[in-house]
Amino acid sequence: MSNNSTERLFFALWLNEDVRQALTKLSQPVTQNIQGKIIPPENWHITLAFLGEVDIPTKQCMQQVAASVQGRCFNLSLDKLSYWSRTGILWLGANQIPNTLQDLVTRLSTDLQDCGYHPETRPFKTHVTLMRRANKIKMLPPITPIRWTVEDFCLVRSTLNSSGAHYEVIERWLLT
Repeated sequence: MSNNSTERLFFALWLNEDVRQALTKLSQPVTQNIQGKIIPPENWHITLAFLGEVDIPTKQCMQQVAASVQGRCFNLSLDKLSYWSRTGILWLGANQIPNTLQDLVTRLSTDLQDCGYHPETRPFKTHVTLMRRANKIKMLPPITPIRWTVEDFCLVRSTLNSSGAHYEVIERWLLT
C-alpha cells in the first residue's frame, strides 16, 4: 500500500497466457525498430476503469460492486495496430467493441459512482499498450488478428517505482 492507507487500482481485462504469447509474437517484429519504452508482456491488459488512489473502505465498496456485475463471456478480436502520436503510445486494439464488453464497461462505470468513482468522459477504447514514448511512427504493418475469449475481469494494484509500473491482480470475477 502506498501512503499506508491507499492503493492505486484499476479494473481490467487481463490477457491469458495464449493471448499473451500470440501478442508477444506479433509485437516483437513491430517494436524492434522503434525507439521508445516497451511495456513488458506481464503488464499487458485492457483497462476497464482506472480508479486511482483508493482507500480501504472505497476499495471494499468497489469490490462489492464488481461482485454484483452480471457480465457475460465474449469474444474479442484484437485486430487494430495503431499509434497515438500526441501521446507516443503504440497499441493493439479492437475495431469492433462487442456489446457485452461495452455493457460491462458501462455497468462498472455507472455502479462504481456509488463508491465515489468519477468515470472517464472520453469514449472507451479497447486497447493494449505495447509501447510508451514511441518515436514518430509513419507506417505500421498489417497484422493477423488475435482472437480472445474473455472469461473474467479483475481488480489490479499498480505500484510505481523507478523502473516503471508493476501490476498485481488482486481479485477476479468470472463472466458467465
